[in-house]
Amino acid sequence: MTDEILRQPLARAVLTTLARSRGGDDPLGSLARTVLGGEADLRAAAAFSWHGRALDDAFTASLNERDALPRDERAEWERQAQQLRDAGAALTVELEPLGGATSEGREEWR
Repeated sequence: MTDEILRQPLARAVLTTLARSRGGDDPLGSLARTVLGGEADLRAAAAFSWHGRALDDAFTASLNERDALPRDERAEWERQAQQLRDAGAALTVELEPLGGATSEGREEWR
């Protein structure tokens, strides 16, 4: 897990949640497990067409949901997103191996 994105607590939490909550045939779960397992960094994993299409579909759906929000809810959503962006620059963690071998971690997500 050498990808810089894994040093960001929010990104790591999202990837971990996807890895644990999505099945083996789900492209977003596969992407998360690929990155967390150190098989590829996020950019390389997203470049794989199955992962990339799923990311594009999820992003499009989230934009549609955001755009459908009433003005006050959207303003609050954007305020909270800005808080996360502002805090994200200061929040990084040092990566430590999880129990040694990467394969052990992958087994946990299956």
